[in-house]
Amino acid sequence: MGSNCVASTSIGCLFCCKGCDAEKVRNAFTFIPPQSSYAVETEVEQDGESAPREEPEGPCKMSYLMEGLEGSELYRRAAQASEVHFLTTRNGNRIPMVWLRREKVSPAREAQTAEASEPPIVLLHCHGNATDIGMMMGPYYELAKVLGVEVCGVEYSGYGASSGRPSSGNSYADVEAAYDYLVEKRGLPPKRIVAYGQSVGSGPATSLASKKSLGGCILHSPLLSGIKVVDPKPDACCRPSCVWSCFDFYPNDRRVRHVTCPFFVMHGQRDDIIPFYHGLRLHKACPKQHRWPAYFPTRAGHNDLVETDMRAYFGEVSSFLQDVRRIASGQKVEPPFEKPPQVEMSDASAQGNGSHETVKVGPEDGRYRQMRQGNVL
Repeated sequence: MGSNCVASTSIGCLFCCKGCDAEKVRNAFTFIPPQSSYAVETEVEQDGESAPREEPEGPCKMSYLMEGLEGSELYRRAAQASEVHFLTTRNGNRIPMVWLRREKVSPAREAQTAEASEPPIVLLHCHGNATDIGMMMGPYYELAKVLGVEVCGVEYSGYGASSGRPSSGNSYADVEAAYDYLVEKRGLPPKRIVAYGQSVGSGPATSLASKKSLGGCILHSPLLSGIKVVDPKPDACCRPSCVWSCFDFYPNDRRVRHVTCPFFVMHGQRDDIIPFYHGLRLHKACPKQHRWPAYFPTRAGHNDLVETDMRAYFGEVSSFLQDVRRIASGQKVEPPFEKPPQVEMSDASAQGNGSHETVKVGPEDGRYRQMRQGNVL
């Protein structure tokens, strides 16, 4: 029996073990929420004493529950530069969104730059399935500081301080609630919002880009679709994504055809969690007029795409965001068909090794590799 047949048969067994519930099968592939790394302080100080916040939708502060994060100067700076907003999704779940503001991350540069009078570029970040927004605060801070942008990290239902349970449907509602908040309540122009989907986060990010007006979309180690991750041989017969297509979710390979904004894919060629061909095929599936040159580092895996070459990573993302800024300002920009030269970044600290701390956004327990081998139970 071939490897595709073994994997497909094993998924059939998993379906039976999950009570023939397709949603439970999808969640078994996808969501592994860690123990929450943070808490949200929903009380304010009044005359030296704590008092409930009168406006529950107002900004709150994040505190860390993990000693390693609390002891990190980088994470402490990130918490100080951020505010947390609770949002209610269309599915009725209450989720936190952490927002790192430009004037708090780099106040001196904010006052000096010509862009200070313009609305900021905001990265609307959808994280991977093995982390939460607390663990992502260090990377959020570095993205904001190095690239001169603001970062909004969306928490998924069932993760961290959110209510509800994790599911693909809830994750769509989560990112849409954050987008609607930025556009409708805060008045941010859609062309200055860039969806950034990392790993499993590529699902809600691509969905948003296929339905809403955006300034751009960045996919970091993305997947073609949820079930295609477990295809042992993606072009052979009897592969799980063909046999069990009814279980599929996050169909990025179909939705990418409907994006109408600049689209930028990054994927490490040594990725053994979500194989490299996922990013390559998504890049090729994007309409040519929206397809920006991809970044495919040869030595990077799934969880170290940034750390493998920080200069290259920040340079590529910065170049893409420069084009987003030009388009948002009314300039006509065509996708560059040659690699752009190295661009000057806002913060020189990222040009060396920097202080970046690796976050395990994708599972390192070998679950996807085991699924491709037919070990799903």
